[in-house]
Order: sequence, then structure tokens, then C-alpha cells
Amino acid sequence: MKKKKYPFDHTTADGQKRLMAYSMGLDTETYIIKSINVTAPGDYGCDPLENGMFKMVPSGDIVNHGEMRKRLKR
Repeated sequence: MKKKKYPFDHTTADGQKRLMAYSMGLDTETYIIKSINVTAPGDYGCDPLENGMFKMVPSGDIVNHGEMRKRLKR
């Protein structure tokens, strides 16, 4: 029996995502996209601005990188 090159089945849709993560040097377990709960209180996204700041979604607050990371860490 031939030994598999990858530790997952790369012929499925999920396997293709993992293969892309593997080829970019990312963790194949955490690369799979998870749903975002938009009904939870607080911000769930951001848009970058030209001056290095970020506009938070949905609050619209303009924040720096550190504050953006703090708000999105949940």
C-alpha cells in the first residue's frame, strides 16, 4: 500500500482547503473557516483605513491595531 503524502484526504473539498493551508505553511486544523455569530454583542469585524487605523463593524468606531485585536479576540 502506498504511503500518503499528506495526513488528510486531499481529494475532498475540506481536504483541498487543508492542502492550501499546508502549502502556505499554515496549521491545517485552524485554517478551516468557522461561522461568525453576528447576533452576539460587540464587534465581529473591521475594515482597514489608509492611516493604519481600523473601522470596527458594526459599531463604526475608529481604533488602532491593538484595540482592534482586543475587540476581535472572543
